[in-house]
Amino acid sequence: MKYLFGLLLLINIGLFGYFNRDVVLPKPAPTLEAEISPEKIKILSPEEVEALAVEKKPVVVAPPPVIDVCFEWSVFSEANLSNAQMALQSLTLKATVKEQTVQSAKRFWVYKPPVKSSAEALKKAAEFKEMGITDVFVVQEPKWKNAISFGIFSDEQLAINLQKELQAKGIKNVEKALRSQGKSYSSLLLKNLNETEIAEIKKLKPSFPAAELKEVSCEAN
Repeated sequence: MKYLFGLLLLINIGLFGYFNRDVVLPKPAPTLEAEISPEKIKILSPEEVEALAVEKKPVVVAPPPVIDVCFEWSVFSEANLSNAQMALQSLTLKATVKEQTVQSAKRFWVYKPPVKSSAEALKKAAEFKEMGITDVFVVQEPKWKNAISFGIFSDEQLAINLQKELQAKGIKNVEKALRSQGKSYSSLLLKNLNETEIAEIKKLKPSFPAAELKEVSCEAN
């Protein structure tokens, strides 16, 4: 009897476990099913597919085109052309020589004649700057050393206007003269100068008062 009771107990336990396996056994981890909304499905046209492919391509930015910018430093007589070339060489700048006609090489200079010493010339130049005259410098060119320059123009009328303006401000002995006289004149052509190089060339003005640096068309040269 004891064995029969034990057997019946085991059978009942097994039947209980079988019919209640969802409770007894651990449930498998739930799996997330993607929700599909048929009304949101859209069939792309060939053009839309191509547009998506283009959007995914990396954007390549082309480098900016190199623009040639030329400058003309002029004018120079045959006597001071070599000095100007050496000055540019000291700045590690290369220039091409261009011959100028006498007419195009004319420059009208407004200035005060040389004074006795550099100290006196610098003092007067400082006084003129305090008066609001910005384009003024002391000339170092041997022939005109310690003269005070107010400007050089290719248009004579502009030189005349400046001379009258300076005289109206009370500056005495302001003269106007044609600086470019002779048979042979040249310009120096430079390419793609940066701001520092332009500033360095302008610092040479006291040694070459008749020379002017200006931007010109590269095609014309």
